[in-house]
Amino acid sequence: MGRRRAVEAILWMVVIVGVALVTHAEEHTIQVTAPWEGRARIFVTGDHQAFAFGVFAGRLTVDKESNALHDAQLVCPGAFDADYATNVQRGEGRCVIKTGSGDRLFARWTCAGEPDKGCTGRFVFTGGTGAYQRVSGDGDLTLRLTLTEMTHLDQLESEYDVKGLATWPALRYSTP
Repeated sequence: MGRRRAVEAILWMVVIVGVALVTHAEEHTIQVTAPWEGRARIFVTGDHQAFAFGVFAGRLTVDKESNALHDAQLVCPGAFDADYATNVQRGEGRCVIKTGSGDRLFARWTCAGEPDKGCTGRFVFTGGTGAYQRVSGDGDLTLRLTLTEMTHLDQLESEYDVKGLATWPALRYSTP
């Protein structure tokens, strides 16, 4: 009987620790905007097609200024493929968000839309450091990026300073 009680005691401790860990998790839903700037390298890849890649950087503005992500740095390398003949644009990339305390959150994003009108898609957290080590969550993302000049370029490739806006109407994330 002593061994059975020891096993039961261990099982109860596992359950208690598991409940404590679950109740410790913090869940957040925030509205976020991030004006960004960057440098993009753009290649003409067809009669009315362009491929662009670059790194875009900015700062997050969160609807709840008390949130640790408010004013965090945002750096996102990404690529866009625009086809003006079919009026389709697709993009994908990664992001690193660095909080004021130095913690980092990592994410992936994808989007689709029309050239010169931006694109919408998903933003998914993939991990982090410090307090965000096991962060999880996602949200809809809208990116504004204009490649209007691409339909008039005679060069095979060019570099441009670009500006835009990223918005997340309901970015959800939880931390352990």
